[in-house]
Amino acid sequence: MNVALFLDCFYPMKNGVITSVMQLKEGLEKKGHHAVIASIQVKGYETSDPTIKLFPQIAMDFGSKQDFGLALAYPNKVVRFLKRHKIDLIHTHTEFGMGVAGLIAAKKLGLPRVATSHTLWYDYSNYNILLRSKWVVRKFMALYYTGVNAIIAPSIKSKRFNEEIVPRVKKYIVPNGIDFKSFKAKPVTDKDKKAERERLGIGVDDKVFVFVGRVGPEKRIAKLIGALAPLMVKNKSYKLLVIGDGPAKESMQRKAEALGVAKNVIFTGFINWERISLLYSLSDAFVSASLSEMHPMTYIEAAMSGLPLVVRRDASCEELVLDGENGYMCDTDDQIPEKIELFINDEKKLKKFSARSMEISDRFSSENFVNNVLNVYHEVLKEHENKKK
Repeated sequence: MNVALFLDCFYPMKNGVITSVMQLKEGLEKKGHHAVIASIQVKGYETSDPTIKLFPQIAMDFGSKQDFGLALAYPNKVVRFLKRHKIDLIHTHTEFGMGVAGLIAAKKLGLPRVATSHTLWYDYSNYNILLRSKWVVRKFMALYYTGVNAIIAPSIKSKRFNEEIVPRVKKYIVPNGIDFKSFKAKPVTDKDKKAERERLGIGVDDKVFVFVGRVGPEKRIAKLIGALAPLMVKNKSYKLLVIGDGPAKESMQRKAEALGVAKNVIFTGFINWERISLLYSLSDAFVSASLSEMHPMTYIEAAMSGLPLVVRRDASCEELVLDGENGYMCDTDDQIPEKIELFINDEKKLKKFSARSMEISDRFSSENFVNNVLNVYHEVLKEHENKKK
């Protein structure tokens, strides 16, 4: 099978979409299939890989600090690239520039198209005024999904969102997955941990709560800092480690200062994925107040690292965070510190939660993810062939 994967972001950027798509490409190739990438050219990255076609873009970052832009994917060039690789199926991972390019190419070549819904755009209105209108979002999404053969939803939350927009299109829930071997490729030694703790100013006896993700308003990091501040004021050995970068970083730092916990909140900025495992290993629990997730890769990484998770209750992670087993889902932000205190100084409970997190994370392996996506591809291709006949 020859598959083309379209996305609107690429290396050296780091986000869940890129991780998911590259793991899918590698997984398909390991199983003997041929997968190509159609994406945008981002400053600082070059490749001679013939299976990767990067198109120029017009910078339209909208303050995200992620190098997003409008792809200049000319239809004829896209079609030539796909013909050269004898593509059987197009799989889009974005609703914008490259996603539209995939839609046009699928129509021109008469190919079936699968779309993965990675983002709940209602929660990103701070980046573009058009996203503030649910009517505009729904109309645009309905237009984009015209002619799509199937939608892959990473969670029940994603499926429900798309059921409202295009109820007649087939939808498959395929949770994201992480390649454990790649994630843990470099063993973490006690020496590594000691050096990293010293670099970040984390004491030997400090308890560390970690958040990993883009530092944007939609992640509600300000609410997380506000909820944890009384806990950190009461106990100076409690630290919040915020891993990632984004447009809200400076305002989050000011928030921590205003609450008197600037020394307790550590902002690392952008960290290469290869080093993320080390930073998880320094932590005692993963925390998040975000309500904008579809099926967060960072939650899977945290569970795979054996961390208890304390997050806001959300349908995007109900199979990953099990109350009282490997952490807690909280109905309010104020419950986050309350739940943390139930286990953070209880070694027996910490070990129990840690072991359960690792057990649960086994369900979200990259192998399972690739197999589930392949099942969708086979069904779509079968239906497409039947319609042609």
